[in-house]
Amino acid sequence: MTAQLTRRALWRVCGLAGLLRAISTDQLHAQRLGWEAQPDSRGASTRNYRADAEIVLLSIPVLRRSGVGAGSSTWSENGRFRLLDFTGYSFPARAAGLNRFGFIRELSRKEADAAETLYFGLMTASPEESAAEAKKALYKEAHDQLFTAIEGRVASGNVETLTAHFTASGNASVAQHEQLLSLARHALAAAPQKPADFDPGSGSHRTFLHALAYLLEDSSRDHTRYVYNAHLYSLSLRRSPDPKATAYFRGKRLIAQDATVLHAEGKLRREAGGKETNFRLWVEQGGRPLPLRIEYQAKPYLRLTFEVDDSAGVPNSNLSSIG
Repeated sequence: MTAQLTRRALWRVCGLAGLLRAISTDQLHAQRLGWEAQPDSRGASTRNYRADAEIVLLSIPVLRRSGVGAGSSTWSENGRFRLLDFTGYSFPARAAGLNRFGFIRELSRKEADAAETLYFGLMTASPEESAAEAKKALYKEAHDQLFTAIEGRVASGNVETLTAHFTASGNASVAQHEQLLSLARHALAAAPQKPADFDPGSGSHRTFLHALAYLLEDSSRDHTRYVYNAHLYSLSLRRSPDPKATAYFRGKRLIAQDATVLHAEGKLRREAGGKETNFRLWVEQGGRPLPLRIEYQAKPYLRLTFEVDDSAGVPNSNLSSIG
Protein backbone atom coordinates (compact mmCIF):
# COMPACT_ATOMS: atom_id res chain seq x y z
CA MET A 1 0.00 0.00 0.00
CA THR A 2 2.76 2.39 0.92
CA ALA A 3 4.68 1.53 -2.22
CA GLN A 4 1.55 2.12 -4.34
CA LEU A 5 0.97 5.51 -2.73
CA THR A 6 4.61 6.37 -3.26
CA ARG A 7 4.38 5.50 -6.95
CA ARG A 8 1.18 7.54 -7.30
CA ALA A 9 2.78 10.49 -5.55
CA LEU A 10 5.83 10.19 -7.77
CA TRP A 11 3.73 10.20 -10.95
CA ARG A 12 1.78 13.21 -9.68
CA VAL A 13 5.01 15.08 -8.98
CA CYS A 14 6.39 14.18 -12.41
CA GLY A 15 3.13 15.19 -14.03
CA LEU A 16 3.11 18.50 -12.15
CA ALA A 17 6.74 19.16 -13.12
CA GLY A 18 5.92 18.48 -16.78
CA LEU A 19 2.93 20.80 -16.59
CA LEU A 20 5.03 23.54 -15.02
CA ARG A 21 7.65 23.12 -17.74
CA ALA A 22 4.95 23.37 -20.41
CA ILE A 23 3.48 26.48 -18.77
CA SER A 24 6.95 28.00 -18.43
CA THR A 25 7.68 27.37 -22.13
CA ASP A 26 4.32 28.77 -23.21
CA GLN A 27 4.84 31.88 -21.08
CA LEU A 28 8.32 32.33 -22.50
CA HIS A 29 7.00 32.08 -26.06
CA ALA A 30 4.15 34.45 -25.17
CA GLN A 31 6.56 37.13 -23.98
CA ARG A 32 7.35 39.82 -26.50
CA LEU A 33 10.87 39.66 -27.82
CA GLY A 34 13.05 42.48 -26.51
CA TRP A 35 16.52 43.78 -27.35
CA GLU A 36 17.75 42.59 -23.97
CA ALA A 37 17.69 39.07 -25.48
CA GLN A 38 20.66 39.86 -27.73
CA PRO A 39 23.28 37.07 -27.74
CA ASP A 40 26.61 37.68 -26.06
CA SER A 41 28.74 39.73 -28.46
CA ARG A 42 31.86 37.77 -27.48
CA GLY A 43 30.69 34.94 -29.72
CA ALA A 44 29.97 37.19 -32.69
CA SER A 45 31.51 36.93 -36.16
CA THR A 46 32.32 40.31 -37.72
CA ARG A 47 33.67 41.52 -41.04
CA ASN A 48 34.92 45.06 -41.61
CA TYR A 49 34.73 46.63 -45.07
CA ARG A 50 36.28 49.34 -47.19
CA ALA A 51 33.67 51.19 -49.26
CA ASP A 52 34.41 52.16 -52.88
CA ALA A 53 32.15 54.32 -55.06
CA GLU A 54 31.61 54.33 -58.80
CA ILE A 55 29.76 57.00 -60.77
CA VAL A 56 27.70 55.47 -63.58
CA LEU A 57 26.13 57.25 -66.56
CA LEU A 58 23.96 55.27 -68.99
CA SER A 59 25.24 52.06 -67.36
CA ILE A 60 28.84 53.06 -68.14
CA PRO A 61 31.29 53.61 -65.23
CA VAL A 62 32.88 57.05 -65.60
CA LEU A 63 34.61 57.55 -62.24
CA ARG A 64 35.72 55.26 -59.42
CA ARG A 65 37.12 56.22 -56.03
CA SER A 66 38.41 53.81 -53.41
CA GLY A 67 38.06 54.20 -49.66
CA VAL A 68 35.19 56.71 -49.63
CA GLY A 69 33.82 55.03 -46.52
CA ALA A 70 33.71 51.87 -44.45
CA GLY A 71 31.28 49.42 -42.95
CA SER A 72 30.82 46.23 -40.98
CA SER A 73 28.52 43.22 -40.73
CA THR A 74 27.96 41.07 -37.65
CA TRP A 75 26.42 37.66 -37.02
CA SER A 76 25.82 36.57 -33.42
CA GLU A 77 23.64 33.77 -32.08
CA ASN A 78 23.06 31.33 -29.27
CA GLY A 79 20.66 28.44 -28.92
CA ARG A 80 17.56 30.65 -28.98
CA PHE A 81 18.31 34.01 -30.62
CA ARG A 82 20.14 35.35 -33.65
CA LEU A 83 21.36 38.94 -34.11
CA LEU A 84 22.39 40.30 -37.52
CA ASP A 85 23.42 43.83 -38.40
CA PHE A 86 25.05 45.91 -41.10
CA THR A 87 26.56 49.39 -40.81
CA GLY A 88 27.88 51.64 -43.56
CA TYR A 89 29.12 55.22 -43.62
CA SER A 90 31.18 57.66 -45.62
CA PHE A 91 34.39 59.52 -44.86
CA PRO A 92 33.46 63.11 -45.90
CA ALA A 93 37.10 63.99 -46.64
CA ARG A 94 37.20 61.10 -49.15
CA ALA A 95 33.61 61.45 -50.39
CA ALA A 96 33.66 65.03 -51.68
CA GLY A 97 32.20 66.33 -48.44
CA LEU A 98 29.20 63.97 -48.37
CA ASN A 99 28.41 62.76 -44.85
CA ARG A 100 26.31 59.58 -45.04
CA PHE A 101 25.60 57.01 -42.35
CA GLY A 102 23.20 54.09 -41.94
CA PHE A 103 22.71 50.82 -40.13
CA ILE A 104 20.14 48.08 -39.76
CA ARG A 105 19.96 45.60 -36.85
CA GLU A 106 17.68 42.57 -36.58
CA LEU A 107 17.04 40.19 -33.68
CA SER A 108 15.01 37.00 -34.12
CA ARG A 109 13.94 33.95 -32.18
CA LYS A 110 15.32 30.70 -33.57
CA GLU A 111 12.41 28.54 -32.37
CA ALA A 112 10.24 27.66 -35.36
CA ASP A 113 7.08 27.63 -33.22
CA ALA A 114 7.73 31.10 -31.79
CA ALA A 115 8.75 33.05 -34.88
CA GLU A 116 9.35 36.72 -34.10
CA THR A 117 11.83 39.34 -35.31
CA LEU A 118 12.67 42.87 -34.20
CA TYR A 119 14.47 45.38 -36.40
CA PHE A 120 15.80 48.88 -35.94
CA GLY A 121 17.36 51.12 -38.56
CA LEU A 122 18.81 54.59 -38.80
CA MET A 123 20.16 56.44 -41.82
CA THR A 124 20.86 59.88 -43.18
CA ALA A 125 18.33 61.03 -45.75
CA SER A 126 19.86 61.15 -49.21
CA PRO A 127 17.43 63.04 -51.47
CA GLU A 128 19.70 63.29 -54.53
CA GLU A 129 18.15 61.26 -57.36
CA SER A 130 20.34 62.35 -60.26
CA ALA A 131 24.02 62.95 -60.90
CA ALA A 132 23.30 66.69 -61.30
CA GLU A 133 21.63 66.87 -57.88
CA ALA A 134 24.48 64.89 -56.33
CA LYS A 135 27.03 67.28 -57.84
CA LYS A 136 25.28 70.24 -56.21
CA ALA A 137 25.49 68.48 -52.84
CA LEU A 138 29.26 67.99 -53.07
CA TYR A 139 31.27 70.09 -50.61
CA LYS A 140 28.07 71.89 -49.63
CA GLU A 141 28.22 72.91 -45.99
CA ALA A 142 25.25 71.50 -44.09
CA HIS A 143 24.40 72.92 -40.67
CA ASP A 144 21.72 70.24 -40.13
CA GLN A 145 21.30 66.74 -41.48
CA LEU A 146 17.98 64.94 -41.87
CA PHE A 147 17.83 61.36 -40.52
CA THR A 148 15.22 58.64 -40.88
CA ALA A 149 14.63 56.04 -38.14
CA ILE A 150 12.58 52.87 -38.37
CA GLU A 151 11.56 50.29 -35.80
CA GLY A 152 9.51 47.17 -36.40
CA ARG A 153 8.29 43.88 -35.02
CA VAL A 154 7.25 40.98 -37.22
CA ALA A 155 5.56 37.87 -35.82
CA SER A 156 3.09 35.31 -37.06
CA GLY A 157 -0.04 37.26 -37.99
CA ASN A 158 1.28 40.55 -36.60
CA VAL A 159 3.30 43.42 -38.08
CA GLU A 160 4.18 46.59 -36.13
CA THR A 161 6.03 49.50 -37.77
CA LEU A 162 7.16 52.94 -36.66
CA THR A 163 9.02 55.47 -38.81
CA ALA A 164 10.20 58.96 -37.90
CA HIS A 165 12.41 61.78 -39.15
CA PHE A 166 14.63 64.06 -37.10
CA THR A 167 17.50 66.48 -37.62
CA ALA A 168 20.98 66.47 -36.13
CA SER A 169 24.20 68.34 -36.72
CA GLY A 170 25.47 68.17 -40.27
CA ASN A 171 28.73 66.81 -38.86
CA ALA A 172 27.07 63.95 -36.97
CA SER A 173 28.51 60.57 -37.89
CA VAL A 174 28.83 57.01 -36.62
CA ALA A 175 31.20 58.30 -33.93
CA GLN A 176 28.20 60.11 -32.34
CA HIS A 177 25.95 57.05 -32.51
CA GLU A 178 24.81 57.33 -28.88
CA GLN A 179 23.46 60.85 -29.49
CA LEU A 180 21.84 59.82 -32.78
CA LEU A 181 20.19 56.78 -31.18
CA SER A 182 18.79 58.96 -28.41
CA LEU A 183 17.32 61.38 -30.96
CA ALA A 184 15.92 58.47 -32.97
CA ARG A 185 14.26 56.95 -29.90
CA HIS A 186 12.69 60.29 -28.99
CA ALA A 187 11.32 60.75 -32.53
CA LEU A 188 9.97 57.19 -32.72
CA ALA A 189 8.21 57.54 -29.37
CA ALA A 190 5.92 60.17 -30.92
CA ALA A 191 5.37 58.33 -34.22
CA PRO A 192 2.05 56.61 -35.02
CA GLN A 193 1.87 52.96 -35.99
CA LYS A 194 2.07 52.42 -39.74
CA PRO A 195 -0.48 49.89 -41.03
CA ALA A 196 0.76 47.01 -43.16
CA ASP A 197 -0.25 47.08 -46.83
CA PHE A 198 -0.73 43.29 -46.88
CA ASP A 199 -2.45 40.63 -44.81
CA PRO A 200 0.03 39.80 -41.99
CA GLY A 201 -1.49 36.35 -41.71
CA SER A 202 -0.35 35.51 -45.24
CA GLY A 203 3.07 37.12 -45.10
CA SER A 204 6.44 36.19 -43.63
CA HIS A 205 7.97 36.54 -40.17
CA ARG A 206 11.41 37.30 -41.65
CA THR A 207 13.05 40.67 -42.16
CA PHE A 208 15.66 41.47 -44.81
CA LEU A 209 18.93 40.35 -43.20
CA HIS A 210 17.36 37.17 -41.82
CA ALA A 211 15.72 36.40 -45.17
CA LEU A 212 19.10 36.78 -46.87
CA ALA A 213 20.77 34.56 -44.26
CA TYR A 214 17.99 31.99 -44.73
CA LEU A 215 18.83 31.71 -48.44
CA LEU A 216 22.60 31.81 -48.02
CA GLU A 217 22.62 29.02 -45.42
CA ASP A 218 20.97 26.48 -47.73
CA SER A 219 21.92 26.18 -51.41
CA SER A 220 18.61 24.42 -52.15
CA ARG A 221 16.69 27.62 -51.39
CA ASP A 222 16.48 30.38 -53.98
CA HIS A 223 13.42 32.40 -52.98
CA THR A 224 11.71 33.78 -49.87
CA ARG A 225 9.70 36.78 -48.66
CA TYR A 226 10.38 39.36 -45.99
CA VAL A 227 8.77 42.35 -44.31
CA TYR A 228 10.18 45.86 -44.11
CA ASN A 229 8.50 49.20 -43.38
CA ALA A 230 5.02 47.56 -43.37
CA HIS A 231 5.53 46.20 -46.90
CA LEU A 232 5.95 42.63 -48.10
CA TYR A 233 8.92 41.95 -50.39
CA SER A 234 10.04 39.10 -52.59
CA LEU A 235 13.72 38.10 -52.46
CA SER A 236 15.47 35.70 -54.82
CA LEU A 237 19.09 34.55 -54.94
CA ARG A 238 21.07 32.72 -57.61
CA ARG A 239 24.57 31.55 -56.71
CA SER A 240 27.48 29.77 -58.34
CA PRO A 241 31.17 29.08 -57.58
CA ASP A 242 33.50 31.93 -58.59
CA PRO A 243 37.03 30.62 -59.29
CA LYS A 244 38.43 34.11 -59.92
CA ALA A 245 37.10 35.50 -56.62
CA THR A 246 38.24 32.33 -54.84
CA ALA A 247 41.83 32.86 -56.05
CA TYR A 248 41.65 36.57 -55.20
CA PHE A 249 40.51 36.09 -51.59
CA ARG A 250 42.87 33.14 -51.09
CA GLY A 251 45.72 35.38 -52.26
CA LYS A 252 44.72 37.96 -49.65
CA ARG A 253 44.61 35.21 -47.00
CA LEU A 254 41.01 36.10 -46.16
CA ILE A 255 39.83 32.52 -46.66
CA ALA A 256 41.45 29.12 -46.22
CA GLN A 257 43.43 27.71 -49.14
CA ASP A 258 40.87 24.93 -49.62
CA ALA A 259 37.83 27.24 -49.33
CA THR A 260 35.52 28.19 -52.19
CA VAL A 261 33.89 31.57 -52.84
CA LEU A 262 30.34 31.71 -54.14
CA HIS A 263 29.00 34.57 -56.26
CA ALA A 264 25.35 35.30 -55.43
CA GLU A 265 23.09 37.49 -57.58
CA GLY A 266 20.14 38.82 -55.62
CA LYS A 267 16.90 40.48 -56.68
CA LEU A 268 14.27 42.04 -54.48
CA ARG A 269 10.97 43.69 -55.23
CA ARG A 270 8.01 44.99 -53.27
CA GLU A 271 5.12 42.61 -53.95
CA ALA A 272 2.50 45.37 -54.04
CA GLY A 273 4.39 46.90 -56.96
CA GLY A 274 7.70 48.63 -57.45
CA LYS A 275 10.96 48.48 -59.31
CA GLU A 276 13.31 45.56 -58.94
CA THR A 277 16.56 46.11 -57.04
CA ASN A 278 19.61 44.03 -57.92
CA PHE A 279 22.67 43.35 -55.80
CA ARG A 280 25.62 40.96 -55.74
CA LEU A 281 27.39 39.18 -52.89
CA TRP A 282 30.50 37.05 -52.60
CA VAL A 283 30.53 34.65 -49.65
CA GLU A 284 32.71 31.81 -48.46
CA GLN A 285 30.95 28.48 -48.86
CA GLY A 286 30.07 26.90 -45.52
CA GLY A 287 29.94 28.44 -42.05
CA ARG A 288 28.36 31.80 -41.29
CA PRO A 289 27.87 33.47 -44.69
CA LEU A 290 29.08 36.98 -43.88
CA PRO A 291 29.88 38.59 -47.26
CA LEU A 292 33.43 39.09 -48.45
CA ARG A 293 32.18 41.65 -50.96
CA ILE A 294 28.88 43.47 -51.52
CA GLU A 295 27.90 45.41 -54.65
CA TYR A 296 24.67 47.31 -55.14
CA GLN A 297 23.23 50.24 -57.06
CA ALA A 298 22.53 52.79 -54.33
CA LYS A 299 21.28 55.40 -56.82
CA PRO A 300 20.76 55.38 -60.60
CA TYR A 301 24.12 57.13 -60.92
CA LEU A 302 25.97 55.53 -57.95
CA ARG A 303 27.29 52.01 -57.48
CA LEU A 304 28.80 51.08 -54.11
CA THR A 305 31.13 48.21 -53.27
CA PHE A 306 31.91 47.04 -49.74
CA GLU A 307 34.93 44.75 -49.69
CA VAL A 308 36.32 43.04 -46.61
CA ASP A 309 39.32 44.98 -45.31
CA ASP A 310 40.32 44.84 -41.66
CA SER A 311 42.58 47.85 -42.17
CA ALA A 312 39.69 50.07 -43.30
CA GLY A 313 39.93 52.18 -40.15
CA VAL A 314 36.50 51.37 -38.74
CA PRO A 315 35.95 53.50 -35.62
CA ASN A 316 34.21 52.26 -32.49
CA SER A 317 30.62 51.87 -33.66
CA ASN A 318 29.13 49.50 -31.09
CA LEU A 319 25.39 49.94 -31.46
CA SER A 320 24.37 47.45 -28.80
CA SER A 321 22.54 50.13 -26.82
CA ILE A 322 19.64 50.45 -29.25
CA GLY A 323 17.30 48.64 -26.85
